Amino acid sequence: MNTKYTKTHAKIIDCGIRLLFSEAFDKVSIKNICEAASISRPTFYLHFRSKEHLVAEYYSAAYFFSEKMKQWIISMENPWTAIIRMQILYIRYTCNTDHVVLIGKYLSYQLTEDSRNNLTDLHGSFEDTLIDLIREAQKTRIILNSSDAHYLSKAIFMLHTGNLFHWCAKGGRFDRYTDFFWTLEAILSVRDSCRGLWKMEENYILPPLTP
Repeated sequence: MNTKYTKTHAKIIDCGIRLLFSEAFDKVSIKNICEAASISRPTFYLHFRSKEHLVAEYYSAAYFFSEKMKQWIISMENPWTAIIRMQILYIRYTCNTDHVVLIGKYLSYQLTEDSRNNLTDLHGSFEDTLIDLIREAQKTRIILNSSDAHYLSKAIFMLHTGNLFHWCAKGGRFDRYTDFFWTLEAILSVRDSCRGLWKMEENYILPPLTP
């Protein structure tokens, strides 16, 4: 991987998101982002097709799921607890009532042809880790749904997307955790003794959400 490219990519996201968090989306221009990141306009377009593309990458699991965060997740002895914490992490990262408009831009971008061409590895190692944990939970009979872990992982991300659309439609006034986990337990056919573990307070004590 090109380290210089990667660092520039992250810098553009960081600078762009700071601006978009402080100003209305339509008031922030590509020029503003370039000035904040000290880059040229061609450099911006080398990394992103648009502001919407930048926002979509910020909200992708691939951006916030750092190696440190991954190690914290997989250190859990129980694979189901690790899966729960991954989902809480993802929900918390994409659930900010101050940024409903930006999250709406992210969701809208996912529906475009541009998204299919430029966000092919949207979830990256997050999804790989989730697949491994699902397999482990199936082996230990915590997850009773025996479907291929890849398909179950895809189903979880589709559930997240639908859950997030509903949350945005409600203007952030929607309990994403309860709705998501009740549905998740049903989809995966989680063993009765493990249902409701997502309510445990310690599952919500997460490390800082830094990429």
